[in-house]
Amino acid sequence: MRFLGWDLSDPFARRPRAVDVAVVEEDGRVAFEQWTWPAPDEARHLTPQALLSACPVGLTDVVVVDGPQALARPGARVREAERLLRAPGRTPDTLPVPGAPFSGFVRGGVLLFAALHQGSGLPLLDLDTPHPHEARLFEAFPGATWRQLGGKALGKKTTPEGRTARRARLEAEGLRFSGTGLPTHDELDAALCAWLGWCTRSAPERVHAVGTPLWKDAEGWLREGRILHAG
Repeated sequence: MRFLGWDLSDPFARRPRAVDVAVVEEDGRVAFEQWTWPAPDEARHLTPQALLSACPVGLTDVVVVDGPQALARPGARVREAERLLRAPGRTPDTLPVPGAPFSGFVRGGVLLFAALHQGSGLPLLDLDTPHPHEARLFEAFPGATWRQLGGKALGKKTTPEGRTARRARLEAEGLRFSGTGLPTHDELDAALCAWLGWCTRSAPERVHAVGTPLWKDAEGWLREGRILHAG
């Protein structure tokens, strides 16, 4: 079993960057990879087939994504999980129009989760169980989780000091980084996501899932979603 953390980028950006991936093995070893978003078609949609070919997952992988998983339920101003976790962002109840601020990031995340749930053929998201250790696809908010783990300010994530503190925090939690090089802040966010997934199997008491996913077949994407965070 592998635990994958994805630090999403905006697939609709003029020059989208690759998605940073942290792969954590069952013994806590960490490795980093990347995958690249497929080019959107003329309708500005990312098809499930293209998404799944870009970011393949294994039969037993647990995936935790730093990115919007679902829209709010119709008529809601904010998703339930975002409200409970006091998230700084607010995911709308409709798929945003391309070109609006952060619209591409939201559209990409929502469409990606829908593809993984509906098109992969894998039970990546269990809509019936509230227990984190029985599900395989989650969203995460790294900014909030770093604060939960740190207990004190970890410094700016863009500075060497801040990145060193984040790596040390994850090492204290059982992850094992190879080499002496300092990961980028995007890689560390991905590693934090992977650590959350790792905990659902190795230390379920350390994590909690917030939110009740609602699947709308007519729409083809999730409402509300489920966010994993440190307990």
